Amino acid sequence: MAGQGTRRRTASKAPAQEEQAGPRTCGPCRGTGKLLSGAGGTQHAVVCPWCEGTGTEIPDHDAQANPAERPD
Repeated sequence: MAGQGTRRRTASKAPAQEEQAGPRTCGPCRGTGKLLSGAGGTQHAVVCPWCEGTGTEIPDHDAQANPAERPD
């Protein structure tokens, strides 16, 4: 009864990602331009520091250079 009830899984290959023409959606905020922050103990919306609220990826952008919130 060897092999009964077993299935062989084959490795699926993901299709090659095609280069998108035009701007790409910001990953951290998923294109909304806003994130939820828990800083200060209360959850609230802030402008996404990765796309600066545009909802599109900014190439070579340093989000830590201009954070959404600064410590007191």
